[in-house]
Amino acid sequence: MTIKLSSNWNRLPIALEEMAEQGIEEQIKRIADFAVDTTLSSRSNRGKMGAVDTGAYITSFSISYGRGRPRGKSSRRKKRNNPDLVGLGEVARANLYSDISKVDLLGTSMVYLRNSSPHAEFVEYKHGYHIFAKIEREFNG
Repeated sequence: MTIKLSSNWNRLPIALEEMAEQGIEEQIKRIADFAVDTTLSSRSNRGKMGAVDTGAYITSFSISYGRGRPRGKSSRRKKRNNPDLVGLGEVARANLYSDISKVDLLGTSMVYLRNSSPHAEFVEYKHGYHIFAKIEREFNG
């Protein structure tokens, strides 16, 4: 007795490559989502919820490979203390997803999550939100 298993063996490497790329993309999107969600839900040293005053920090996240130009927004001349958190979170998420779509995920050995806001270090350390430390703990153990 004989059964034909497959006549598509020559397409197998392509299918595996597509699955690998999709898995990598999904993981990077999880990291992007976590960065946005953590920025919106973290508490500062003083108990303030959400690392968003003007939107400059949250919209300055970028995903890149190599030395690409990062996205960095200034908070000068922006409205303070009454931001549209959901809207800013969605802008940040859309920016990150757009960045991900531009990366050759299988041809790149390293991908970076950056925040190039001029005051990113103040948000992280002085105000004590520690967004990047939380991302590091969640995804790099």
